Amino acid sequence: MQVTTILGSNSGQKQEIMAHAIRLLECAGRVIARSSLYETAPWGFECKENFLNQVVVFETALSPKDFLIHCLQTEKQLGRVRISKGERYSSRPIDIDILFCESLHLDTPELTVPHPRLAERNFVLIPLREVMPDFIHPVLHQTITELCDSCPDTLAVKKLQL
Repeated sequence: MQVTTILGSNSGQKQEIMAHAIRLLECAGRVIARSSLYETAPWGFECKENFLNQVVVFETALSPKDFLIHCLQTEKQLGRVRISKGERYSSRPIDIDILFCESLHLDTPELTVPHPRLAERNFVLIPLREVMPDFIHPVLHQTITELCDSCPDTLAVKKLQL
């Protein structure tokens, strides 16, 4: 199964943390595609540190739920502390979201795919368009390029030149 993720970090050694997260996730699946790194302003909250974001696609034999468990373990191992109450968004060393599990549509208490807010976020759509521009969103029935072109988000997303 192909699982499409987005990784984000806005605290600590962001690039190194994201690279470490990808290495840890490779225990759960093989990387088959990855976008460039993008610098983005925080979405949904204010802070001084910008985010680095990157889309990574894995080929895995795990179920979506088991892959999610591996993502959550990776976040915890790299210092992510999830707060159950309070503000929804905050600074964090690593955030790993599952965007797609092939063209499956899942809605469980633990996992919703496609990610329910991806069409509202340039920091997701722009790197996603880099690796899978013609993929058709299984619920919205539009390509990633079409979603990107109609996204209401106005926050800047800057591709890093490394």
